[in-house]
Amino acid sequence: MNRSLPTPTLTLEVKSLLAYALIPILIVFPASLYVAYQGINDSLRNIAVTFQERIEDVITELKDENAQAMKYPERCEAIQEDLLFESYLRELIIVQDGVAICSSKRGELHLDLTGVFKRNEAKSGVFLFDIKGDPRQRTMVVVTAQEDRANSGAFAIVDKNYLVERLGKVEDDKLSFITARFGQKIYPADRTFVSDTLHYTSTSSLYGFSLLVEASPAFIKRRAIFYGLSSLPLSLLISITLFAVMSHIRNRDSLVDDLKKGLKRKELFLAYQPIVDSQTETLTGLEALIRWQHPTLGLIRPDVFIPLAERQQLINTITDYVLERTLADLQSIANFNGIHLGINVPPSYLHDESHLINLHSYARQFRHIGIQLTVEVTEREILDDKGRTALADLRKSGILVSIDDFGTGHTALSVIQKTQFDYLKIDKCFVDTIGLETVNSTVLNTIIDLGHRLGVKMIAEGVEEQNQVEYLAKMNVSYLQGYHFSKPLELDDLKESWL
Repeated sequence: MNRSLPTPTLTLEVKSLLAYALIPILIVFPASLYVAYQGINDSLRNIAVTFQERIEDVITELKDENAQAMKYPERCEAIQEDLLFESYLRELIIVQDGVAICSSKRGELHLDLTGVFKRNEAKSGVFLFDIKGDPRQRTMVVVTAQEDRANSGAFAIVDKNYLVERLGKVEDDKLSFITARFGQKIYPADRTFVSDTLHYTSTSSLYGFSLLVEASPAFIKRRAIFYGLSSLPLSLLISITLFAVMSHIRNRDSLVDDLKKGLKRKELFLAYQPIVDSQTETLTGLEALIRWQHPTLGLIRPDVFIPLAERQQLINTITDYVLERTLADLQSIANFNGIHLGINVPPSYLHDESHLINLHSYARQFRHIGIQLTVEVTEREILDDKGRTALADLRKSGILVSIDDFGTGHTALSVIQKTQFDYLKIDKCFVDTIGLETVNSTVLNTIIDLGHRLGVKMIAEGVEEQNQVEYLAKMNVSYLQGYHFSKPLELDDLKESWL
């Protein structure tokens, strides 16, 4: 019995990896070829302009020579001497009434040229001329006609070898050939003024001739390979960046799901940092700090998952979780002697009446075990009128209010004055300036003075050195919190060390 093998299928992850690898290449590689094309076009343009300017310079000089020779056409010997060493000039001929009377090459002569002129007149300009009617001897002629005399003027014939060297032999490996067009004639004569590959056409605004420069296949291939290979590292960088960004987004979304599950599975726990009296250094309060022990990622910092919770509207759920777990933790300990417990509460929590009822309920339960609930509101999160009213109502029911991280946000003094609170928490960045001559050290004293003027108690955060303890006690800062006394402790360690 023949059994057909299962058709292999690509997983979503493999498809994603292929997309990350291929999409940048599909975008960058064509873009690199376009850049290569532009680079080739720029090179051709520069070459064409260079050759055009060289030819224009020769034409301009020959026009000057024609004009000079026409002033004294009878001085043929002087004309010969002046033009003897002009490398690009084959011959300059002075013609009067259709008869050549002087040649820079042959001297004085009498040669009837009336058969050469069409319509019985000479015209000024730049032309291509076939010597002896042979297109293989085609060269450039600069004509300066005498306006008041028919079939008269100066004819400067460019040395054919000059054009061969300049246009016929292309030594630059970037080019296949250069073709010139003067009027209806083409140089070299065996070419056409068209190209089926990359090329550039330049037209002289001075003399009307055009040049067509065509890129060599080797040059096109070289540029295409260079830019094509150069696109690979860029594509790889884009692929890596795209993968990292998408992984971050997926991880963030995954972390949100994990956070929701973690709240249900009680993976989040509380650590408690003691707050001491600055004069007696005895325990007067605790701050409850949320922590998350992820089952696979380990301990995740609050500065990672709290902002995520705020963006995903989970922060109020976490606040409820903190209140519930904190009460469960501290109820297991013997009765407290009137310490205050700080719990961070976001402003959004204060906008919901059900949350306020919740706070009142927890406050009563905490009072039964000798703890006074303190709502901590971060100073950076400016409260609106509704939030300030809610805080005022909470205070009436015996709940304390603390302004956290004071000095680091953008709260105006007018807002502080409108908000009723009991504690002002001084941020660690100001405590660190004690003993140092910095701008913030002056700010620290200003904050302390403001607290005294407002009649509120102050809690200094981040106290780590003995000199900080002494200074803050001297400045009558009521409470101190920091590693000098204790780091945040899990419940068992808190019991053993402080209770």
